[in-house]
Amino acid sequence: MEAYVPKSYSEVKECLSKMTPDSKFLGGGTDFIIRLHSGMAKPGALCYLGAVDEFRRIETNRSGIVIGGYATMTEMEHNEVIREQFPALMDAASDVGSLQIRNHGTIGGNLGNASPAGDLIPVLYLYDAVIEALGPDGTRMIPITELIERPGKTVLDYNEAIYRIHMPFPKFKSSFVKLGTRKKVTIARIDMALGISMEQDKVKSVRILIGAISVRPVKLREAEEFLIGKPLNEYNIMKVAEILSDYIMANTPKEFDRDYKVYASRGVVMDTFLKLDREKQ
Repeated sequence: MEAYVPKSYSEVKECLSKMTPDSKFLGGGTDFIIRLHSGMAKPGALCYLGAVDEFRRIETNRSGIVIGGYATMTEMEHNEVIREQFPALMDAASDVGSLQIRNHGTIGGNLGNASPAGDLIPVLYLYDAVIEALGPDGTRMIPITELIERPGKTVLDYNEAIYRIHMPFPKFKSSFVKLGTRKKVTIARIDMALGISMEQDKVKSVRILIGAISVRPVKLREAEEFLIGKPLNEYNIMKVAEILSDYIMANTPKEFDRDYKVYASRGVVMDTFLKLDREKQ
């Protein structure tokens, strides 16, 4: 098996030109190395781009933030701009696996895995992320909503790498909550990314993305429409929980923990709304 580790941006395109359909890009390796050792993955070549500074940077511009595909969960969790402007991303990054996994796991790897339970994916939907993919012939921009084809498969060509993730500064408060089978080091069984803005104690705009119940995050449009113009009281939040429970019952196969998710979704909704007021806690 060949291994390519370019040390500068100028060397990256040469690496990309050597990739073949059975080659793989290696991020933090927190998922892939397990599959490699078990024999589930047998790539002809590996390309690691984490030694290239441009792939690890977290930068801001006038319109938003740009996160390198090889930025780690820990780096995002502790980045001041992310903590202040994109708190749902901070929530999601800080809840991935163990400290050791967060120190190595990358945002590009989380996206490239294209798992329905990927922690960051609902949050990136929430923030209208755009993926900048780099191939031998240059870059192209892919809206996050168009990235995932099916579980484990993105629209990226075999010789395209996730270079950077672009997100505009949001005009809403946001939060994220994940529910798994354990408090830590767990895979999401259901999670929720929430963005909301208020006007005179009434909901002006709202975004609700639910993860781990379908191939891609589900936008809970019925709940969003219900909340517009209403106060955020317990009754209205519980109505959102009811809408989510009904959606899961109607759309999630029973063998995919449907009954558990119908019940547990209510607590996830309540916790996600409570987290919006973190500055008061």
